Amino acid sequence: MSRDSFDEQLDRLTGVLAVMSRDASAAIRGASTALLEVDRNAAETVLAGDAVLDARRAEVETMIPEVLARHQPVASDLRLVVCALRVAGSLERMGDLAVHVAKVALRRHPVGVVPEPAMPVMMALAEAAARVADKSAIVLATRDRFDAMQLGLDDDEVDAAQERLLSQLVTDWPYGVESAIDLALLGRYYERYADHAVNVARQVVYLVTGTIRL
Repeated sequence: MSRDSFDEQLDRLTGVLAVMSRDASAAIRGASTALLEVDRNAAETVLAGDAVLDARRAEVETMIPEVLARHQPVASDLRLVVCALRVAGSLERMGDLAVHVAKVALRRHPVGVVPEPAMPVMMALAEAAARVADKSAIVLATRDRFDAMQLGLDDDEVDAAQERLLSQLVTDWPYGVESAIDLALLGRYYERYADHAVNVARQVVYLVTGTIRL
């Protein structure tokens, strides 16, 4: 098969990943809206959209064996194929974690999950996670390794917000054990979401340089 045909397949592969990254970013924003604004419709939209992310990951997994079998890529082309599989997995998992957030919001609806004293830190956590996701989507498109390497610093904001949340929960939390468990799980979901977004950037560094430095 010709090089032009190979390039078309690689373009298609990277195009699917770009769409997945946008969907994963939208999912966490929708889940945060559901959580912080007690918005049932936003939560249900996130749940419905998860099937699309799953389908796109399956599409990537179907394309890769075909590319390997027909073209036997080497060097940077091979790294792109390997990275595509890893990135698709991270993006699909980001969607799953957004679904977890949305499900917590749905389970308590129409009652809000986040008590007022925890609202500022939860908003900071949600905003930081969305920011990391947005930047990882940009890095995936531009393949800028320097921007990719900055995502580790952005991830620190998510970790710091999660630590503030956990500190609040263990210092005389007046809203009961069930509430504390919900918020602790939410903090973990956001933290893991951001970790997967950073992993996307890590794969970009590997794609460009052949090493992982993030």
